[in-house]
Parts: sequence; C-alpha cells; structure tokens
Amino acid sequence: MTPSKTGTAKPVESYLPLHPLEFRILLVLLDGPSHGYRIVKAIEERVGDQRRIYPANLYRRIRDLLERGLIEETVAPAGEESEGRRTYVTVSRLGRQVARAEAERLESLVADARQRRLLGRAR
Repeated sequence: MTPSKTGTAKPVESYLPLHPLEFRILLVLLDGPSHGYRIVKAIEERVGDQRRIYPANLYRRIRDLLERGLIEETVAPAGEESEGRRTYVTVSRLGRQVARAEAERLESLVADARQRRLLGRAR
C-alpha cells in the first residue's frame, strides 16, 4: 500500500491497468535513469517500426507517471551532462511494484489466451 496525494493508502492494483505506453516507459526506466528522447529511441528499438511515438503523447504520459508517483525526477547519470533542457526521470519504488503487477496481469491474460488456443505455446 502506498500513500496517495490525499494521504490514504492505495493498493498497487489500483494503478492497473497501465496504458501500454506507460508500461513501456517503466520498462525502459528499469534499465536506469533517462530522458524523453532516449526513452523514445529505446521503445522504438524494442518494438521496431510498429508504431511512432509522438512527443506530445510521450510527455503527457511522463507527466502522468510523475503525478502518480510511478517515476520521479533525478539528476543526469554520471558521465552525462544535463544540458539544462533535459529532464531525467527514474522509476520509483512504487513504479517498480506497479510494473511487476502489470507484467503479472498481462502474463495471466496471455496464459488464458494460450489455454483457449488463441496463441501457440512459448518456444
């Protein structure tokens, strides 16, 4: 349980389901602090040319994740100079818990789809 802005505890499950882009942002940030442009490049590298990520959508999602406490602002990693215009973010403890819960939720859905033969077995 985590405190909300009103001070009452919210269960991790109350943050679910995550928007797919929010989940991808959290996955990228599990590798370490980053900034918007690098987050976009990492997501595009992972999903290929399936979908273009528009800056306005990305930064809205980052803002929402910050407001909900799933990510937090941080300093530039060692060896990287922040040029002042880049804001670095990192996944929070709560964000890790929510990302894990979302992964488990999705895994359960995929297992159900496999059981109903909508998907093949993992190789």
